[in-house]
Parts: sequence; structure tokens; C-alpha cells
Amino acid sequence: MATTTTNQRQSFKDLTLGQLRGFAAVCRTGSYAAAARELLLTTPAVWEQMRGLERHYGCKLFHRSRQGIQLTAEGEQLLAMVQPIVAGIDSTREALRQRGGALPQSLTIATNLRVLTDEISRGLRRFQRSYPEVRLHLVFTGNDVDQRVVSGEANVGLTLEPGPDRPTGLPIDYRPAGEVDYLLIVPARHTLAGAKLSNLKQLIQYPLVLGESAAYSRRRVEEILHRYDLRQSANIVVETSSDEYTLACVRAGLGIGISIGTGRGPLYHGLAARSLRRWFGTARLGFVWQRGAHIPQSHHELADAIAPCLKARG
Repeated sequence: MATTTTNQRQSFKDLTLGQLRGFAAVCRTGSYAAAARELLLTTPAVWEQMRGLERHYGCKLFHRSRQGIQLTAEGEQLLAMVQPIVAGIDSTREALRQRGGALPQSLTIATNLRVLTDEISRGLRRFQRSYPEVRLHLVFTGNDVDQRVVSGEANVGLTLEPGPDRPTGLPIDYRPAGEVDYLLIVPARHTLAGAKLSNLKQLIQYPLVLGESAAYSRRRVEEILHRYDLRQSANIVVETSSDEYTLACVRAGLGIGISIGTGRGPLYHGLAARSLRRWFGTARLGFVWQRGAHIPQSHHELADAIAPCLKARG
């Protein structure tokens, strides 16, 4: 009986928050060295943490391959269980501070929606009026919004909600933020600027400027063109990495564009925007938080300030 009690105590001591935090960091960064730099530890210390975890659970969590450190099936299952726990614990201090009346020194929001620069900026101004002491950091990035939130580089993310065929595999939660239209973008004096849009064939007789093939909005365009048997007839002359660049290419005379947006603001100077909701529907937007984390009130209020500015053109 004494031996059993001793083993149970030792097993309990083998598992620490530091090990779980290290495990999540190794999985996120893909190496012991990168995780060590992030955690301000030595590489051997992180390696020993992972060996301790494997001893505790009695199974292999990693295996090496040409691509580097890879998770085993048990490692993947453990990661799914551990990430929300670590996020929850790591967020308790700031949540309690703000509940007691303290304000954060700064807040970072990451987004890949450059075409909504004006709307997001107006939302930040709304927040600033209530919290002038909080320094705001706005990061326009690529398709790594979710990763920036999970890694702690951003407090809040704003991005298009992923479709059902695009599971992120990351521990994130989405809160709907609104929706914007798919828009036909043409020069202000273009024939289509004032013509009645009765069918999509009117569009494909012109050179098209679209988002790159991996973009969410581009896949929607491809789907609709395929549905109306127009995909093969479309003449795509430019692919861009953002809707903001699509607008710039249309303004330069390279073709007509299809993008998401509100159709309002300085980005549309010299352009005409026509809603394509009849055929394409709308693009839904969402705020991103780390799953399991306790979200401080200031983060919610930042999202609440931005959301009213993200209205579809209608």
C-alpha cells in the first residue's frame, strides 16, 4: 500500500503546467529550439519536459521525420485536450486584473481584411473614445490570423469565417461580426457602372481581376461561375493577394474585379461598386479568440466597437 501511494504521488509530481505549456509551444513552433526561445528556456530543458510527459502518459507523443518533429496520434489527441487548458490558465491573471478595474496597456488586433481598412479604423476610434489610455496595435497580415491569436501575438483576430470544408485545426472560437457583399468593381465611367445587371454573362465578356486561387472569396467566385456554366469562358487576367490590390488593379485599368467589401470609403475612389448578392450571397466575418481562454471585457468591447462598422452595402 505504501508503494502504491508513493507511485501515485510521484506520478502527480511528474505533470506540471510548465510541461503542458512547453508541449503546446513545441507543437505550435515545430521544434524544441523554437519553443525554448519562446519560453525563455534552454533546448535541453524543453526536451527533458517532453520526456517527462511521455513517461507520465506512458506513450510516445512525438516522432522525428524529414519534416522535423511530428505528433503521434496520441500526441495529437493530447494537444487537442491541453491547448484550451493552457489558454484558460494563462488568461486568468489578465481577466482578473480587468475585472478589478485595471485596463490593459495595449491591445493588438490582427486581420487580413485590408479592404475594410476604413471600417476597422472607425471601429478603433469608437473604442478609443471610451478607452483613451489603451494603446491600440493594428496588424494587417496574411492567412495567419488564427495562428497569431493562438500564439498570443494578437489579442483579437478579425477574418472571414472559414467554410465547412476548411477546418482550421487550431483551438479557436469565432464570434460572428457581420457580413459584407461580394461586389462588382469597375472604373467609375465603365459601361457596367450604370447598366442593369440581369445575368453574370455581362461580366465575363470583360477581363477579370480576382483574388488568388487559395483565397476564400475566390473559391466562392469559382463555385458560382461553375454553377452558371461560365467558368471556362471567364478571362482572368490578374490574380491578387488581397481585395485591396484587386481594387487598385481595376483602378489602373487592368480589368473589372470581384471582391468583398462595403463599397464605401477612400479605397473606392474613382471606382463604382455594384452588389452581386443576388448571385453570390454575402461573405461572413468573424472575431477570433483562443479557445479556452478567459476573454477580458476590454477585448469584447473592442469587438463591439468594430462590429457596427462592418455593415453590408445592401
